[in-house]
Amino acid sequence: MDWHEIVKYSPKNYDNNGAYKIDEWTSRSDIGKCYNGKVFTLDDYLKVEQQYIDAVLSIMSATESKFLTINYLEINKDDIIEHIKSSKFYDIDSPLLQSLSLLKENNRISYEQMSCVIRLCLREFAYLELSNNEHKLKIEFGYDYYLRVSCSLDNTVLQSIVDKAGLYLDPR
Repeated sequence: MDWHEIVKYSPKNYDNNGAYKIDEWTSRSDIGKCYNGKVFTLDDYLKVEQQYIDAVLSIMSATESKFLTINYLEINKDDIIEHIKSSKFYDIDSPLLQSLSLLKENNRISYEQMSCVIRLCLREFAYLELSNNEHKLKIEFGYDYYLRVSCSLDNTVLQSIVDKAGLYLDPR
């Protein structure tokens, strides 16, 4: 199984060496900053976050994975709790506190619980590597909104899922 990158970055904006040429947001902490003459808003962020969630859940469905297991975890729960309590985005972050108890190595995260776990990763509260060995699916969340996926899906099926989510597959 090959690894694929799923990103929000358009393939047309990479140079010949694979570097991204456009100044674009790479973190939720960029909300309020200006990119290409437009202020990056919370609504802009939440739309893209949902696109990633839709892609992961669709991949889970297509591979018939009812859960993913946490194989590797980097988290400091005390720091997360403090960060969320003082967050300017408290209203959207505080519901994620309920999901912190799920974050343990070798814990299975169900399809129904996955959205909150993905949000914790995308908002840089946790780093996880997830898999379902029976269904040959592995997912890793990287910095700057690079999502790495290895799965048994045919490339055209994976491409279709990513396109439907409004993201890009292997853009470089």
